[in-house]
Amino acid sequence: MLKLGNIILDKPFFQAPLSGYSDRAMRSLARQFGCPLTFSGVMLDKSACYKPLFKKPNYVIKDFEHPIGGQILGTCPETMAMAAKNLCEAGYDLVDLNFACPAPKVLRRGRGGAMIDSPAAVIEIYKRVRGAIDCPLLVKLRSGFDNSSRTRENFWRICEQLAGEGVDALIVHGRSAAQMYQGQADWDIPAELKRKLPRTTIIGSGDLFEAHDIANKLKTSGIDGIVIARGAIGNPWLFRQITDVLAGTDEVYKPDLAEQGAVILRHFELLRELYDSGKSIRYFRKFLAHYSKGHPQKKKVKFDFVSCKNEEQLRQIVRNWYDVE
Repeated sequence: MLKLGNIILDKPFFQAPLSGYSDRAMRSLARQFGCPLTFSGVMLDKSACYKPLFKKPNYVIKDFEHPIGGQILGTCPETMAMAAKNLCEAGYDLVDLNFACPAPKVLRRGRGGAMIDSPAAVIEIYKRVRGAIDCPLLVKLRSGFDNSSRTRENFWRICEQLAGEGVDALIVHGRSAAQMYQGQADWDIPAELKRKLPRTTIIGSGDLFEAHDIANKLKTSGIDGIVIARGAIGNPWLFRQITDVLAGTDEVYKPDLAEQGAVILRHFELLRELYDSGKSIRYFRKFLAHYSKGHPQKKKVKFDFVSCKNEEQLRQIVRNWYDVE
């Protein structure tokens, strides 16, 4: 189990908020394969302060989605507090504050991972948001802005102060913001954090792509849970595979080609509920590139997928490569 404030998950993992990916279609498939908690995409605080945003299809919460989280990104305590309050009023069950995003356009504006070098500002934002909402409040961090000793000290200072404030969970990615996704995530960092802050819920992030490796990282680090981000793109059955490994199941679920094809088509149908046919295809290509990785002829399948221009072509490609009628 995984405790996030007053929310108790029956599994020690969940799906991360992914900008440009974790819409309702992706969230629905994650749920189908046993993910106990999903997030909508990352929101700028100013966007979440605009209440009509939550009437758009991607942000309208369906009954089956609970519990669902929302993540916000910003630098102004008042704006972040208002954004968090709007999330809760819109029906989101928990809020995550993003002080981890490594995207250059985010860092240039002093947001995301750049905030790690401003510990006092991070703590002030947390306090303002905590005072504005009653639902569980999580904080996502990188291990520093860069790899200097100064910024690493800022990271530890933030973690210790947030623990003292009673944060419901710290989500830690073991890379600096400057590293983006280069090299390997350092899983000794969340492990050390858990040893230093045993009463705080610590959740690890970074390089989580394969079920046995994920289970091993969870066990050896001693942390409370893990959050799956890039590993779930075009790979929703990863959640079922993790469940099987953690349960000690003899045979870990592995979808055959027909099952993969059916999921791809189901994903597209879910997208059609959000976008028109043309936009659905264009948007879906980035998912299709990931789905193709599970096929023995992945290079050829990827080429066909990324060249796809309409719904009929998509269905024909799936029929050709996935044994789907």
